[in-house]
Amino acid sequence: MEDTRDRISQLPEPILQHILSFLVVKDAARMSTLSKIWNSEWNSLSYLDFGEGFFYGPQDMRNLLKAVTQILVIRLKHKIYVEKFWLRLPNLRRRKALRNSIYDGKQLHNKLPEVIFDAKALNVLTLVGFKIELPSHGTVKLSSLRELHLRYVILDDKFMHKLPQFRVFVFDVV
Repeated sequence: MEDTRDRISQLPEPILQHILSFLVVKDAARMSTLSKIWNSEWNSLSYLDFGEGFFYGPQDMRNLLKAVTQILVIRLKHKIYVEKFWLRLPNLRRRKALRNSIYDGKQLHNKLPEVIFDAKALNVLTLVGFKIELPSHGTVKLSSLRELHLRYVILDDKFMHKLPQFRVFVFDVV
């Protein structure tokens, strides 16, 4: 007779968390439907990887942002610390405007993803709460940038010298 017990769900919580940490959020959420144990682990997961494959069109982007917001609100409500947060941005080459904010009132300055520096078509860029350093390849390709809005940021002097000239520059140090 076959043993049909679920032995994986019997593993200690740290091991279950470790297993889920290798999955993108969509797959980790699917795992939560298997049992109460997996659901509990999913809801306390501190490694959030929103992987590739989420972006196909504007509606997908709205759905992704809605999902990210819901997931982060749950973690905030239950005071769950997020150790790793990956959100792969869509191809920014044709994007005209981008607003990126990670400011939560504590002024934690995470490094701005380097992919943003390659967005040649970007006209308006608004950044809140980032540490902005020159990318490792040393070039900034924001050739269409006309407006730059910065709030609660830490700036690398070298970065400012690499920027094209723009019409509007707002630096808010509130």
